[in-house]
Amino acid sequence: MSDPKLWLRTDGRYTEVHTPFTTRARELKDIYNGLKLKNISVDERLDILLNTKWTVKEFDSNLTREIVDLIDREADMLNRGRPEKSLDGLRQRLSNLFLQFIEIPEFNPEAAKFQ
Repeated sequence: MSDPKLWLRTDGRYTEVHTPFTTRARELKDIYNGLKLKNISVDERLDILLNTKWTVKEFDSNLTREIVDLIDREADMLNRGRPEKSLDGLRQRLSNLFLQFIEIPEFNPEAAKFQ
């Protein structure tokens, strides 16, 4: 989904082209991979959460509101010093919801080709 398009040139070689849609898909993929990271510092995790929040707040839907709510919850728990183990369920839910976000063409136009 996030790979550049390959356009065949008249000389038989290919050119890689990054479209706005593939660039957006790459950004969403990078955020998702960041959400799945383990063993990172609290500051790094908060940075990933903030970036995710900015990305989903571009849209207003039940899904994006739920993602933002989970992000706020996790950030609050991190700031209170909760242990990593107590955040596992919340993080899994957040990454699953963000994956749903990625798969919806309204939020990721490149996803329309995979439905």
